[in-house]
Amino acid sequence: MRHLFRLIIFLSILVGQKSIQSNPISENQIGMASGIFANYGTAGMEVDGYFEVQGRRGLFLESSGIAQLGEQMTLNTSLGIMNEVAPDILMGGGYSNYLEIDNDVLHEVFFGASSSSITGVAFIGLGSELSPNYLGTLNLNSFFPFLSIDSSIMCILSKEMDEFGYDIFFNMSKTVGSGLSYGCSLSSERYEDEERRTFKKQGQFKKFTVPVTAQGLFISFFIGWTF
Repeated sequence: MRHLFRLIIFLSILVGQKSIQSNPISENQIGMASGIFANYGTAGMEVDGYFEVQGRRGLFLESSGIAQLGEQMTLNTSLGIMNEVAPDILMGGGYSNYLEIDNDVLHEVFFGASSSSITGVAFIGLGSELSPNYLGTLNLNSFFPFLSIDSSIMCILSKEMDEFGYDIFFNMSKTVGSGLSYGCSLSSERYEDEERRTFKKQGQFKKFTVPVTAQGLFISFFIGWTF
């Protein structure tokens, strides 16, 4: 099975939410963050990693990669700007690309806003290669501050294989002082599947195997290190 969206998106959103809960980087400072994670669940074994640089005047560069053992590797790079426009509210946008080994590079622009409780991002493909995709997260800790773990709900709306659908993630994680992170993700996700269908051509019936989008329930556990 090949998931249409990966857990690395969730990891990037966590980093963004964590930054918002503290003071933004000043215009005269440069910050860096990185991490590596191992994920195991019903979809198999994955290794994810990211590297982020936050520069002056809200500029940022982030690169993240995913290696699914025995299947494929992907790389996503984003460049943009994000600034505080009001107390507890950040807005910004930029450019990103998505590379899947042995396939074409997908290019898109994005814009969005984020607070300590809600994050929303829209991705628009350059040219005709991608339909608009929408991502939203709800930080449950802002509504339930007594929770001892980081909890969030993330939803992705997009068009895949000419069908508009969704993916929903319920994420739980914990980070200790040394940078060790661990947790799990429960999700309802789309994935590529195959289906046997019968077609009538020139008065004869023939069966073909065609790719389809299916919806499934998944669980994934991860452990990693942020530094």
